[in-house]
Amino acid sequence: METNKRTALLYSFYQALSEHFGDMYSLLSHAMPLIENYIGADRVFYYDWEEKKSVLSLKIMSEGLKSYSLQEDIFIDKDSPEIIKLLQDGIMDSPTLDYPAVYVLLKWRGPENSIKTMKTGKMMSSSLGVLRVERIKKNAPFTQDEKEVLIDLARELSSRINLTEVDMYHSAQLKRAEAMNKLTTVFATSLRLSDSLKEILLNIQDTFRFDRTSLYLSDTKTNEIAEGYSVDLSGEFKTLEVGVNIKNELADEASNSDIRLIIPLSVQGKNLGFMCFDNVLSRTPIKKEEVLSLKQFSQQIALAIDNARLFEKVQELSNYDDLTGLALRRFFKENLAQEVYRSKRFNLMFSIILLDIDYFKKINDTYGHLFGDAALKAVSNVIKSSLRQTDVPCRYGGDEMVILLPRTSGEEAKHIAARLLKRVKEIEIPSDLSGGKVVKLTISQGISVYPTDSDDVNDLFKCADDALYHVKQGGRGFYTLYEEIKKK
Repeated sequence: METNKRTALLYSFYQALSEHFGDMYSLLSHAMPLIENYIGADRVFYYDWEEKKSVLSLKIMSEGLKSYSLQEDIFIDKDSPEIIKLLQDGIMDSPTLDYPAVYVLLKWRGPENSIKTMKTGKMMSSSLGVLRVERIKKNAPFTQDEKEVLIDLARELSSRINLTEVDMYHSAQLKRAEAMNKLTTVFATSLRLSDSLKEILLNIQDTFRFDRTSLYLSDTKTNEIAEGYSVDLSGEFKTLEVGVNIKNELADEASNSDIRLIIPLSVQGKNLGFMCFDNVLSRTPIKKEEVLSLKQFSQQIALAIDNARLFEKVQELSNYDDLTGLALRRFFKENLAQEVYRSKRFNLMFSIILLDIDYFKKINDTYGHLFGDAALKAVSNVIKSSLRQTDVPCRYGGDEMVILLPRTSGEEAKHIAARLLKRVKEIEIPSDLSGGKVVKLTISQGISVYPTDSDDVNDLFKCADDALYHVKQGGRGFYTLYEEIKKK
């Protein structure tokens, strides 16, 4: 081919590839039909080639000036004279096909993406690809001039691949930066741990699109893995079953591979668990820049989890009485409001027991505050151990306590009151606190029922208080329903 024609052809190819391509597939799909046309070929194939491996992986075919995705692996002997010639000269004739075909080497430097080579600190790495250009007619071999044109086209295409990969790298970095900002907002606004975990996993999965993203949390006391959650490509958030046999060694980075990454979560030496990112199904390698971003994320994720746990602990401490371990009035009122809403909506009933320790002021004055505190603790322990998990006991003030009993009728509440009374009578407070004297405790209890007695919270409390007053007037140490005394 004349020099002027070759120069014009290469310039035309350069111009055709000057537009922006979002990824390498788009670039090759545009370039290969041009090569097919320029060189008068029937088909052009593109293969990925990892030089250390003895496999060429077919990705794209161009035929009839149209491109198609294909998958096929060709095993080669990388030490064979033909392959050595291809690496040296950039082109070789096919040693196996019975019609004209040449292999043309593509070589470029792209961003280093492999997990395995992260420790080398390399920013760019050499990458290889191969074009196979074919003519079906046996009597139309490629001339030396055509081979030189193919080498020039391959050189220009390699340059464009390099630019495209760099653009892709920068775009991915920008996307991850946006994801970091988004996650930072999640960390700042989601104080409840359950909300934070779900948002964290959904946002990471939306950004990186792994086959699965998982998060495992260790128990703060035992350091064993106690909770597990995951999100897959479908976007479904799942709670995972985990056992104490899952060891913290799973968080060792030595178990990482190109398709699986495990990152420990820790704050100031405190182990919180670990995160696992995998492409086990798709076998897609996890890129170096993804690893770097995920390690940055993990630091913020660990802080977010630690802050959420601290917030919940503070909330718990602020909602419960130090002495008795019972809920405080504010927390009780919040639960009561929710129960009223639930009961109205679903036509349910619930009961309230209002109680206090009989003659508590006299006991306090006679035996002192240490004995009084011991009595409050003992009665509170009886209450906590005698109720269901759904029941909400509260220290309402002084020795006065109130219990919310969801989905409980008046008669059922009386059975609970009887059990409490019996167990309180069995309390034995150490005699050294009372000067050697045995002091028995009793409680008085008033019960009101929603909505039978009232559908108003304040009135419901007044009904329970009236019932309690009636018990005290009748001699204490007993319980009654408001319904049983309202006519009096």
